[in-house]
Amino acid sequence: MKEIIENRKSVFKAELNNDLISDTVIIRKNLLHGNPIIYHDDEDKYFFLKQKVANFFNVSTTKVVMVGSAKLGFSIAPKKIWNDFNEESDIDIVVISETIFDEYWQELLNFNINVKARSEQEDKNYREFLEYFLKGWIRPDLFPFNYPKKNEWFEFFKGISYGKYGNYKIAGAIFRNEYFFEQYHSRNISRLRLENYE
Repeated sequence: MKEIIENRKSVFKAELNNDLISDTVIIRKNLLHGNPIIYHDDEDKYFFLKQKVANFFNVSTTKVVMVGSAKLGFSIAPKKIWNDFNEESDIDIVVISETIFDEYWQELLNFNINVKARSEQEDKNYREFLEYFLKGWIRPDLFPFNYPKKNEWFEFFKGISYGKYGNYKIAGAIFRNEYFFEQYHSRNISRLRLENYE
């Protein structure tokens, strides 16, 4: 696997250095397309993981994608840049769906209206949740208070972690649509392109 990761990393860095390849193409080719490194020898496993998540959210498998180091073989997150995927890594799954995003949006709005007071920590989490929400991204770890679907969400992902999809924690998030997904990742790509990878 080490050799495959190094090869993918070299190709990715070459794409960053190629002015003819847009940020959008890099994102679509590397994140929205292709088999993840973790399932490089078992493409069906990726499909069945996508299907499991899609069934939970009641969406098509085309709306479910793996991101992060489990997908690429290495991290492009600012604090973990170029770290290889390893046994300590998580599998990060995102659902890209306006329908699902809007369902959570409506429920969270109704839920929040009924909450009268927040502790200082709850208020801090809520503000951070809103920052991500403004970027079209729902982070479940920042769900406010005792939002009922929070436990349901975490129980589902806990139930599919450390099992037939690999001995890894599996985590999920929702993007409203591909525009927000690409906008989020393009900030990373733009930052990386300022560096020189020879």
